[in-house]
Amino acid sequence: MLKKSSFKAFSLLLLLAVVIYLSLSVGYSRSSLTDLAQLLVGQGDQAQNFIITSIRLPRVLACLIGGGSLALAGSLLQTLTRNPLADSGILGINAGAGLVITIMIGLATDSSIETTSSLPIFAMLGGAGAILLVYLMSLQKNRSINPNRLIITGVGVSSMLSGIMVAILSLTDDNKMTSIISWLSGKITGNDWTSLAIFSPFLILLWLLTLSRSRSLNIMALNEQTALALGLRLQRERLITLGFATALASLSVVLVGNITFLGLVAGHISRRLLGSQHQASLPASLLIGMILLTSSDTVGRLLLVGTGIPTGIIVSLLGAPYFLYLMLREN
Repeated sequence: MLKKSSFKAFSLLLLLAVVIYLSLSVGYSRSSLTDLAQLLVGQGDQAQNFIITSIRLPRVLACLIGGGSLALAGSLLQTLTRNPLADSGILGINAGAGLVITIMIGLATDSSIETTSSLPIFAMLGGAGAILLVYLMSLQKNRSINPNRLIITGVGVSSMLSGIMVAILSLTDDNKMTSIISWLSGKITGNDWTSLAIFSPFLILLWLLTLSRSRSLNIMALNEQTALALGLRLQRERLITLGFATALASLSVVLVGNITFLGLVAGHISRRLLGSQHQASLPASLLIGMILLTSSDTVGRLLLVGTGIPTGIIVSLLGAPYFLYLMLREN
Protein backbone atom coordinates (compact mmCIF):
# COMPACT_ATOMS: atom_id res chain seq x y z
CA MET A 1 0.00 0.00 0.00
CA LEU A 2 2.84 2.37 0.91
CA LYS A 3 4.64 1.57 -2.36
CA LYS A 4 1.46 2.23 -4.31
CA SER A 5 0.95 5.61 -2.61
CA SER A 6 4.58 6.54 -3.17
CA PHE A 7 4.28 5.67 -6.85
CA LYS A 8 1.16 7.86 -7.19
CA ALA A 9 2.89 10.76 -5.42
CA PHE A 10 5.96 10.38 -7.65
CA SER A 11 3.70 10.28 -10.73
CA LEU A 12 2.07 13.56 -9.69
CA LEU A 13 5.48 15.20 -9.21
CA LEU A 14 6.64 13.91 -12.59
CA LEU A 15 3.47 15.13 -14.30
CA LEU A 16 3.87 18.56 -12.65
CA ALA A 17 7.48 18.78 -13.89
CA VAL A 18 6.35 17.94 -17.45
CA VAL A 19 3.55 20.55 -17.30
CA ILE A 20 5.97 23.22 -16.03
CA TYR A 21 8.49 22.41 -18.78
CA LEU A 22 5.81 22.55 -21.49
CA SER A 23 4.35 25.77 -20.10
CA LEU A 24 7.76 27.46 -20.11
CA SER A 25 8.53 26.15 -23.59
CA VAL A 26 5.42 27.23 -25.50
CA GLY A 27 3.57 30.50 -25.91
CA TYR A 28 2.64 33.27 -28.30
CA SER A 29 6.16 33.64 -29.70
CA ARG A 30 7.65 30.95 -31.87
CA SER A 31 9.66 28.58 -29.76
CA SER A 32 10.35 24.90 -29.33
CA LEU A 33 10.90 22.47 -26.50
CA THR A 34 14.65 22.65 -27.14
CA ASP A 35 14.82 26.42 -26.56
CA LEU A 36 14.26 26.00 -22.82
CA ALA A 37 16.82 23.20 -22.66
CA GLN A 38 19.37 25.47 -24.35
CA LEU A 39 18.58 28.25 -21.91
CA LEU A 40 19.04 25.93 -18.93
CA VAL A 41 22.55 24.99 -20.09
CA GLY A 42 23.45 28.63 -20.79
CA GLN A 43 23.20 28.53 -24.58
CA GLY A 44 19.95 30.45 -25.12
CA ASP A 45 19.87 33.76 -27.00
CA GLN A 46 19.03 37.05 -25.28
CA ALA A 47 15.52 37.39 -26.73
CA GLN A 48 14.50 33.90 -25.67
CA ASN A 49 16.01 34.43 -22.23
CA PHE A 50 13.88 37.56 -21.77
CA ILE A 51 10.67 35.82 -22.93
CA ILE A 52 11.12 32.87 -20.58
CA THR A 53 12.43 34.62 -17.47
CA SER A 54 10.41 37.85 -17.62
CA ILE A 55 7.13 36.75 -19.22
CA ARG A 56 6.54 33.01 -18.96
CA LEU A 57 8.23 32.15 -15.66
CA PRO A 58 6.28 34.68 -13.52
CA ARG A 59 3.03 33.51 -15.15
CA VAL A 60 3.83 29.86 -14.47
CA LEU A 61 4.74 30.62 -10.86
CA ALA A 62 1.48 32.55 -10.41
CA CYS A 63 -0.44 29.51 -11.73
CA LEU A 64 1.49 27.14 -9.46
CA ILE A 65 1.03 29.21 -6.30
CA GLY A 66 -2.56 30.25 -7.06
CA GLY A 67 -3.65 26.81 -8.22
CA GLY A 68 -2.10 25.04 -5.25
CA SER A 69 -3.66 27.51 -2.80
CA LEU A 70 -7.16 27.22 -4.30
CA ALA A 71 -6.86 23.43 -4.21
CA LEU A 72 -5.88 23.48 -0.51
CA ALA A 73 -8.75 25.85 0.26
CA GLY A 74 -11.17 23.48 -1.47
CA SER A 75 -9.87 20.48 0.47
CA LEU A 76 -10.22 22.33 3.78
CA LEU A 77 -13.78 23.40 2.99
CA GLN A 78 -14.72 19.85 1.96
CA THR A 79 -13.42 18.53 5.29
CA LEU A 80 -15.12 21.32 7.21
CA THR A 81 -18.54 20.81 5.59
CA ARG A 82 -18.11 17.05 5.00
CA ASN A 83 -19.35 17.75 1.51
CA PRO A 84 -17.31 16.93 -1.63
CA LEU A 85 -19.09 19.75 -3.50
CA ALA A 86 -17.59 22.51 -1.33
CA ASP A 87 -15.27 24.97 -3.04
CA SER A 88 -14.15 28.54 -2.37
CA GLY A 89 -15.80 29.77 -5.58
CA ILE A 90 -19.09 28.01 -4.88
CA LEU A 91 -19.23 29.18 -1.23
CA GLY A 92 -18.74 32.84 -2.18
CA ILE A 93 -15.21 33.42 -0.82
CA ASN A 94 -13.82 34.29 -4.27
CA ALA A 95 -16.70 36.66 -4.96
CA GLY A 96 -16.32 38.37 -1.57
CA ALA A 97 -12.62 38.96 -2.13
CA GLY A 98 -13.33 40.02 -5.69
CA LEU A 99 -15.91 42.59 -4.65
CA VAL A 100 -13.39 44.27 -2.35
CA ILE A 101 -10.74 44.18 -5.10
CA THR A 102 -13.25 45.66 -7.56
CA ILE A 103 -14.13 48.51 -5.18
CA MET A 104 -10.45 49.25 -4.56
CA ILE A 105 -9.69 49.28 -8.29
CA GLY A 106 -12.73 51.47 -8.92
CA LEU A 107 -11.76 54.00 -6.26
CA ALA A 108 -8.06 53.99 -7.03
CA THR A 109 -6.41 56.90 -8.80
CA ASP A 110 -3.33 54.82 -9.57
CA SER A 111 -3.53 51.71 -11.77
CA SER A 112 -0.81 50.04 -9.65
CA ILE A 113 -3.36 49.44 -6.87
CA GLU A 114 -3.35 45.72 -7.73
CA THR A 115 0.17 45.36 -6.40
CA THR A 116 -0.07 47.42 -3.23
CA SER A 117 0.75 45.76 0.05
CA SER A 118 -2.67 46.56 1.53
CA LEU A 119 -4.60 44.49 -1.00
CA PRO A 120 -4.08 41.07 0.70
CA ILE A 121 -5.64 42.32 3.95
CA PHE A 122 -8.70 43.76 2.23
CA ALA A 123 -9.09 40.66 0.03
CA MET A 124 -9.09 38.41 3.12
CA LEU A 125 -11.65 40.66 4.83
CA GLY A 126 -13.89 40.45 1.77
CA GLY A 127 -13.62 36.66 1.61
CA ALA A 128 -14.23 36.34 5.37
CA GLY A 129 -17.27 38.60 5.16
CA ALA A 130 -18.73 36.55 2.32
CA ILE A 131 -18.32 33.18 4.03
CA LEU A 132 -19.71 34.64 7.28
CA LEU A 133 -22.79 35.82 5.36
CA VAL A 134 -23.20 32.37 3.80
CA TYR A 135 -22.85 30.71 7.21
CA LEU A 136 -25.41 32.99 8.90
CA MET A 137 -27.92 32.59 6.06
CA SER A 138 -27.55 28.80 6.23
CA LEU A 139 -28.35 28.58 9.93
CA GLN A 140 -31.63 26.97 10.93
CA LYS A 141 -33.09 27.29 14.43
CA ASN A 142 -32.11 24.40 16.72
CA ARG A 143 -30.42 22.52 13.86
CA SER A 144 -26.86 21.93 12.76
CA ILE A 145 -25.64 23.28 9.43
CA ASN A 146 -26.97 21.31 6.46
CA PRO A 147 -24.11 20.90 3.93
CA ASN A 148 -26.45 21.04 0.92
CA ARG A 149 -28.12 24.18 2.28
CA LEU A 150 -24.66 25.70 2.73
CA ILE A 151 -23.77 24.98 -0.90
CA ILE A 152 -27.04 26.42 -2.26
CA THR A 153 -26.69 29.54 -0.09
CA GLY A 154 -23.09 29.94 -1.23
CA VAL A 155 -24.09 29.83 -4.89
CA GLY A 156 -26.77 32.47 -4.23
CA VAL A 157 -24.45 34.80 -2.30
CA SER A 158 -21.72 34.37 -4.91
CA SER A 159 -24.16 35.33 -7.69
CA MET A 160 -25.37 38.34 -5.69
CA LEU A 161 -21.84 39.62 -5.06
CA SER A 162 -20.90 39.06 -8.71
CA GLY A 163 -23.95 41.11 -9.69
CA ILE A 164 -22.79 43.95 -7.44
CA MET A 165 -19.37 43.79 -9.08
CA VAL A 166 -20.96 44.09 -12.52
CA ALA A 167 -23.00 47.10 -11.31
CA ILE A 168 -19.80 48.81 -10.17
CA LEU A 169 -18.48 48.49 -13.72
CA SER A 170 -20.86 51.23 -14.86
CA LEU A 171 -19.14 53.65 -12.50
CA THR A 172 -15.59 52.99 -13.71
CA ASP A 173 -13.60 54.16 -16.71
CA ASP A 174 -12.69 51.88 -19.62
CA ASN A 175 -9.26 50.86 -18.33
CA LYS A 176 -10.56 49.87 -14.91
CA MET A 177 -13.56 48.15 -16.49
CA THR A 178 -11.23 45.99 -18.59
CA SER A 179 -9.21 45.09 -15.50
CA ILE A 180 -12.32 44.10 -13.51
CA ILE A 181 -13.85 42.05 -16.36
CA SER A 182 -10.55 40.23 -16.85
CA TRP A 183 -10.46 39.37 -13.15
CA LEU A 184 -14.08 38.16 -13.13
CA SER A 185 -13.32 35.86 -16.06
CA GLY A 186 -10.33 34.30 -14.34
CA LYS A 187 -7.48 35.99 -16.17
CA ILE A 188 -4.03 35.45 -14.62
CA THR A 189 -3.35 38.91 -13.22
CA GLY A 190 -0.39 38.37 -10.88
CA ASN A 191 2.03 37.35 -13.62
CA ASP A 192 4.79 39.78 -12.66
CA TRP A 193 7.62 39.57 -10.18
CA THR A 194 6.28 42.42 -8.01
CA SER A 195 2.93 40.71 -7.37
CA LEU A 196 4.64 37.39 -6.72
CA ALA A 197 7.01 39.00 -4.21
CA ILE A 198 4.05 40.47 -2.30
CA PHE A 199 1.63 37.53 -2.22
CA SER A 200 3.77 34.38 -2.47
CA PRO A 201 5.30 34.55 1.04
CA PHE A 202 1.82 34.81 2.62
CA LEU A 203 0.48 31.88 0.62
CA ILE A 204 3.49 29.60 1.16
CA LEU A 205 3.30 30.30 4.91
CA LEU A 206 -0.40 29.33 4.82
CA TRP A 207 0.54 26.10 2.98
CA LEU A 208 2.93 25.13 5.77
CA LEU A 209 0.44 25.99 8.51
CA THR A 210 -2.30 24.02 6.77
CA LEU A 211 -0.13 20.94 6.23
CA SER A 212 0.95 21.05 9.90
CA ARG A 213 -2.69 20.59 10.97
CA SER A 214 -3.21 17.31 9.12
CA ARG A 215 -3.76 15.28 12.29
CA SER A 216 -6.43 17.66 13.61
CA LEU A 217 -8.17 17.58 10.23
CA ASN A 218 -8.20 13.76 10.28
CA ILE A 219 -9.98 13.83 13.65
CA MET A 220 -12.35 16.59 12.53
CA ALA A 221 -13.39 14.45 9.56
CA LEU A 222 -14.76 11.85 11.99
CA ASN A 223 -18.24 12.21 13.44
CA GLU A 224 -18.69 14.94 16.04
CA GLN A 225 -18.99 12.67 19.07
CA THR A 226 -15.80 10.76 18.20
CA ALA A 227 -13.85 13.98 17.59
CA LEU A 228 -14.91 15.37 20.97
CA ALA A 229 -14.12 12.08 22.72
CA LEU A 230 -10.59 12.22 21.28
CA GLY A 231 -10.11 15.61 22.92
CA LEU A 232 -10.40 17.81 19.84
CA ARG A 233 -11.64 21.33 20.50
CA LEU A 234 -14.05 21.09 17.62
CA GLN A 235 -15.39 24.65 17.41
CA ARG A 236 -11.87 26.09 17.64
CA GLU A 237 -10.57 23.76 14.91
CA ARG A 238 -13.51 24.59 12.66
CA LEU A 239 -12.83 28.31 13.00
CA ILE A 240 -9.12 27.82 12.30
CA THR A 241 -9.88 25.66 9.26
CA LEU A 242 -12.37 28.21 7.93
CA GLY A 243 -9.85 30.99 8.52
CA PHE A 244 -7.10 29.17 6.61
CA ALA A 245 -9.44 28.32 3.71
CA THR A 246 -10.64 31.92 3.49
CA ALA A 247 -7.10 33.34 3.56
CA LEU A 248 -5.84 30.87 0.93
CA ALA A 249 -8.72 31.56 -1.46
CA SER A 250 -8.81 35.33 -0.91
CA LEU A 251 -5.10 35.83 -1.54
CA SER A 252 -5.10 33.45 -4.51
CA VAL A 253 -7.75 35.36 -6.43
CA VAL A 254 -5.53 38.44 -6.37
CA LEU A 255 -2.95 36.45 -8.35
CA VAL A 256 -5.09 34.32 -10.66
CA GLY A 257 -8.49 35.99 -10.78
CA ASN A 258 -11.88 34.42 -10.20
CA ILE A 259 -11.14 30.70 -10.68
CA THR A 260 -14.00 28.38 -9.74
CA PHE A 261 -14.28 24.57 -9.43
CA LEU A 262 -10.51 24.09 -9.10
CA GLY A 263 -10.60 23.31 -5.37
CA LEU A 264 -13.57 21.01 -5.83
CA VAL A 265 -11.90 18.92 -8.54
CA ALA A 266 -8.42 18.85 -6.97
CA GLY A 267 -9.70 17.90 -3.51
CA HIS A 268 -11.88 15.10 -4.84
CA ILE A 269 -9.20 13.62 -7.11
CA SER A 270 -6.58 13.70 -4.34
CA ARG A 271 -8.82 11.69 -1.99
CA ARG A 272 -9.59 9.15 -4.71
CA LEU A 273 -5.90 8.72 -5.45
CA LEU A 274 -4.41 8.66 -1.93
CA GLY A 275 -7.31 8.22 0.48
CA SER A 276 -8.80 10.49 3.11
CA GLN A 277 -5.76 10.82 5.40
CA HIS A 278 -4.82 14.48 5.21
CA GLN A 279 -1.08 13.81 5.54
CA ALA A 280 -1.29 12.41 2.00
CA SER A 281 -4.38 14.05 0.48
CA LEU A 282 -3.42 17.67 1.24
CA PRO A 283 -0.01 17.56 -0.52
CA ALA A 284 -1.63 15.65 -3.39
CA SER A 285 -4.37 18.26 -3.65
CA LEU A 286 -1.71 20.99 -3.73
CA LEU A 287 0.09 19.28 -6.63
CA ILE A 288 -3.13 18.55 -8.55
CA GLY A 289 -4.24 22.19 -8.22
CA MET A 290 -0.89 23.30 -9.63
CA ILE A 291 -1.17 20.84 -12.53
CA LEU A 292 -4.76 21.77 -13.40
CA LEU A 293 -4.30 25.54 -13.43
CA THR A 294 -0.91 25.54 -15.15
CA SER A 295 -2.04 23.09 -17.83
CA SER A 296 -5.27 25.06 -18.41
CA ASP A 297 -3.26 28.26 -18.83
CA THR A 298 -0.86 26.49 -21.21
CA VAL A 299 -3.76 25.20 -23.32
CA GLY A 300 -5.15 28.73 -23.51
CA ARG A 301 -1.83 30.16 -24.64
CA LEU A 302 -1.00 27.35 -27.07
CA LEU A 303 -4.30 26.35 -28.70
CA LEU A 304 -6.35 29.53 -28.31
CA VAL A 305 -3.77 32.11 -29.38
CA GLY A 306 -5.40 35.46 -30.15
CA THR A 307 -8.78 34.56 -28.66
CA GLY A 308 -8.16 36.28 -25.33
CA ILE A 309 -10.04 33.52 -23.48
CA PRO A 310 -9.09 33.74 -19.78
CA THR A 311 -7.73 30.69 -17.97
CA GLY A 312 -10.70 30.67 -15.58
CA ILE A 313 -13.10 29.87 -18.42
CA ILE A 314 -11.01 26.86 -19.47
CA VAL A 315 -10.96 25.61 -15.86
CA SER A 316 -14.74 26.06 -15.65
CA LEU A 317 -15.25 24.08 -18.86
CA LEU A 318 -13.47 21.19 -17.15
CA GLY A 319 -14.78 21.70 -13.62
CA ALA A 320 -18.49 22.37 -14.24
CA PRO A 321 -19.22 18.92 -15.75
CA TYR A 322 -17.30 17.32 -12.87
CA PHE A 323 -19.37 19.33 -10.39
CA LEU A 324 -22.61 18.11 -12.02
CA TYR A 325 -21.31 14.53 -11.96
CA LEU A 326 -20.60 14.77 -8.22
CA MET A 327 -24.03 16.30 -7.57
CA LEU A 328 -25.76 13.45 -9.41
CA ARG A 329 -23.64 10.88 -7.59
CA GLU A 330 -24.41 12.44 -4.18
CA ASN A 331 -28.13 12.28 -4.93
